Amino acid sequence: MTDAAMRPACAACETVLQGRYCHACGQDTHAKPLPLRQMAVEVATSYSPIDGKMARTLAVLLTRPGRLLEAYRAGAGSLYVTPLKLFVATTALFLAVMNFSGTTLYQSTWRVVPGETPVATHDAEADEVTVAGADYQERWLQPQVERPVDPAVESAMRQAEQRASDRTARAAFRLERTGLRTEELMNQRVSAWLPNVIWLLMPLYAGGLALLFGRRRLFLEHVIFAMWAHAVGFLLMMAVAALNGRGLGLPPWVLIPPYLAYFTIAATRYYSVSLTSAIWRGSVHLVAYTLLVLLPVAFVIYLTGVDWTALGAWMVA
Repeated sequence: MTDAAMRPACAACETVLQGRYCHACGQDTHAKPLPLRQMAVEVATSYSPIDGKMARTLAVLLTRPGRLLEAYRAGAGSLYVTPLKLFVATTALFLAVMNFSGTTLYQSTWRVVPGETPVATHDAEADEVTVAGADYQERWLQPQVERPVDPAVESAMRQAEQRASDRTARAAFRLERTGLRTEELMNQRVSAWLPNVIWLLMPLYAGGLALLFGRRRLFLEHVIFAMWAHAVGFLLMMAVAALNGRGLGLPPWVLIPPYLAYFTIAATRYYSVSLTSAIWRGSVHLVAYTLLVLLPVAFVIYLTGVDWTALGAWMVA
């Protein structure tokens, strides 16, 4: 029998050992089974999106934006999680916070003004329906309203339709009522699908960076910046949602100044551009990405909630 056959094998990979530590996988042959308490801690930190390395990454992300990106590009990011894991973790954390806090990304509501009776009318010149005594609101990152459309609003439109003698007015009221019927479903689709569709939009975000900050760089460099920027965006939205949950009612545009501030600081170091250049390039990128990508995609998602069969039935009734 050879000496190799007599030596013990690694319990992890079955490689013949030449010392205490396996030269193939690094397993410590003197290691003992973990106690149950330590095993539970290890499982929790291994599978939680917020472990020690993630916490360090988020801290640097918020306090020194350019430092994190420079470490990634230099291949010295061992202290931090990878850009992909950072993006995945912040996306998952955002969705979890929204689901468990009762906050919604977007919700449009029709609420009756306290003490007033809603009355629906039709403007023949503009061919549009208005409801006096009721407020229409588009709520972003606000606590979810259980019934986004007050039944009294729909009742007012039904009564106005019955009283209307003009065919165009009746059709307008029917169209508006059909929209009310699908309002809740469309709200839910936008809130549920838009954060997930961001995955598919990432190349478009990175492509915009390539156009504005230099096409000579590797596209992967722009993708890394895009993942970082989206992680910042999700964290800022969580902060606004938390404040709105306490009744502040902050509008969505309050996200723009801090986002552009982080973007500018990071871009000046990552792309080696001046502060002025980073500001105008970042502003152009934000406007273009919002108008040409985010809003059209959100509108398409919104339309998937429309009951087109019901809409046609109401129109010909």
